[in-house]
Amino acid sequence: MTTKLYYQDSEISTADVRVMNSGKDETGYYVILNQSCFYPEGGGQPADTGEIGPAKVVDVQSVKGEIRHYVDIQLPEESFSIQIDWQRRWDHMQQHAGQHLLSALFEDSLGLKTQSFHLGKERVSIDLDLDTATNAQLQEIEKKANNLIGQGLPISTTWVNAEQAKELALRKPPVVEGDIRLVEIAGIDLNACGGTHPKNTASIGQLKIISTEKAKGGMRIYFLCGNRALHYFNFLVATTDQLVAQLNAPTAELPNAAEALLTDKAVADKVIKSLQEQVLNLEANAILPDNGAVSRVFENRPLKELQQLARLVISQHPFSTVLLMSMAENDVRFVCAKGQQAQGDMREVLKSLLALTEGKGGGNAQFAQGGGKTTELPETFISIFRKN
Repeated sequence: MTTKLYYQDSEISTADVRVMNSGKDETGYYVILNQSCFYPEGGGQPADTGEIGPAKVVDVQSVKGEIRHYVDIQLPEESFSIQIDWQRRWDHMQQHAGQHLLSALFEDSLGLKTQSFHLGKERVSIDLDLDTATNAQLQEIEKKANNLIGQGLPISTTWVNAEQAKELALRKPPVVEGDIRLVEIAGIDLNACGGTHPKNTASIGQLKIISTEKAKGGMRIYFLCGNRALHYFNFLVATTDQLVAQLNAPTAELPNAAEALLTDKAVADKVIKSLQEQVLNLEANAILPDNGAVSRVFENRPLKELQQLARLVISQHPFSTVLLMSMAENDVRFVCAKGQQAQGDMREVLKSLLALTEGKGGGNAQFAQGGGKTTELPETFISIFRKN
């Protein structure tokens, strides 16, 4: 049985240990230690990483009652010094403690219970059971959380048995059997939890709610604590500074500048679309059938333009069939079309063309498109088309 140093003191980051056992499973090589400060993934909190002697610890999991430290190389059953990635652990402690505080405030202030907790690489989230919190209420919860953080309230842990737990006002019933570990934020929260936390709320640093969304019939709250919140703020400042320079507007005027830019773009897009339609119409007018057939080869032209051009041509020449191709290195795209009075099935024409490619396509008797990789010359495809 591995002694869990992270439960004795969450700030232990180094220790001297002995490898008691080792093995390999579907995840990789692992070792079992006599004692460890590496926290295994659980309760929404990711595993610690770090080093055991010369080996890098890439994951830690609780498997069949033992703590498996997954390492990048095999280790002998010897003694080593271990070191966890303290920056990663401290980040997890800040986020996890912030979650306890936030969940307690949502429940006590608004009656909204936390259904789940996820500590991601970039964001942290809780899922509330109802989607009823307003923006004003979210801001008030955030303000209360930061006030409590500033008070430096003690965060402590204790162990109780199942019978003792029944007598306590816990947030929710424990999900484990046997001894139960409780985490308490003095006067604010008492909950069963196996994760690691700092020793007081001041160590959380600050808490910022960054966004919300509907999820699982309730509300998902995304938030950041401590150093994560600071890094996010720095990112926003850098992004804002860049936009100020690009839009030539002060920070307070950025929304108006962006709106003006989008308005100008919408007008320009309409003009461009109109001009493109005019150009395509002029191009279609210049295309004349040769013995009832039209074949043209283009270089790296968008398929959508070929489709529009083909429709214009067959509308002007209802007795004609059309093959438009776009070539780009060893890639070819086909658009096959026929006028209302023309004979044939464009699906069959396309099938013949695709036989010389590593591609596929589809459509109907009047209009089909497709393509793929090929080493054939355009003339080969034109010849097949005209035979059909």
